[in-house]
Amino acid sequence: MSSDKPPQDPSEDQPEDKPESPKPQVDPPAESPKGPKPQVDPRIQARRTGVRTRRRLRVWISIGIIAVLAAAAYGATQSPLMDVDEIEVIGAGRTSSAQVLEAAGIELGTPLLGFDLSGPRRSIAALPWVDQVRSSRTWGGKVTFDITEREAVAQIPVGEEWALVDREGRVLQVNPVRGALPVVQFTPVPQPGGWLHGFALPLLEVSEALIPVQQRDIGAVYLMDGEVVVDLPGEGRAHWGAQDDPHGKADALARVLAEVDMSCVEIVDLSIPELPALTPIDDCS
Repeated sequence: MSSDKPPQDPSEDQPEDKPESPKPQVDPPAESPKGPKPQVDPRIQARRTGVRTRRRLRVWISIGIIAVLAAAAYGATQSPLMDVDEIEVIGAGRTSSAQVLEAAGIELGTPLLGFDLSGPRRSIAALPWVDQVRSSRTWGGKVTFDITEREAVAQIPVGEEWALVDREGRVLQVNPVRGALPVVQFTPVPQPGGWLHGFALPLLEVSEALIPVQQRDIGAVYLMDGEVVVDLPGEGRAHWGAQDDPHGKADALARVLAEVDMSCVEIVDLSIPELPALTPIDDCS
């Protein structure tokens, strides 16, 4: 049976296919690896807060204690309990205690903490007779200077006075009268505390060796043509030779003076102390 409806054009009454616009792709929300944040028991939270508070409190208490102790320590060092109450001088014979104290420049009541004794030691060591200085202190307030003094080995004429000198050439003191030490001829001579030129050292070494035989009227020690010479009783003189075995040569000279009539001896050569050579004075009877 045929139908009365006319055939439809397939292009009619059909909705047109419209191109769909691309939709933005949205990533699905990432799932948190962690689950929902667990709720903390209020009592545990309160306990944790209390622990942190107590820790902070202990830290601040410790800081306060340290500050109080530091302030107390500093206050103690500045108090009369920690200052210089006494200054003792040991070993000073030629140097008076008053000279040492004046050179040290330390006042009673000076705080001990941080007080440097190197400066006073240097000032004391500059005194003519002082060789070495050792210092010590106690927290009880006592400062001690232990002094080692120099020894004079010769005297040098300076005008009408006599300068005492040690073996290193330090001028120790100037006396108005001549003493018992051997006499050394040398110039110039500085003020006490100063030093002789190095050329004087061989003379001082010989003078020190001659101290035991000085009672035999040994004369002056001096340089002649670069050699050390010692004046002897009468017109004689001793030629010292090389600067070796000074005490052996002094002993040899003492034997010669004890055994030989020096009135006719011009030169005693001590170059070989075991065999001193004597040169007689011509036409001496």
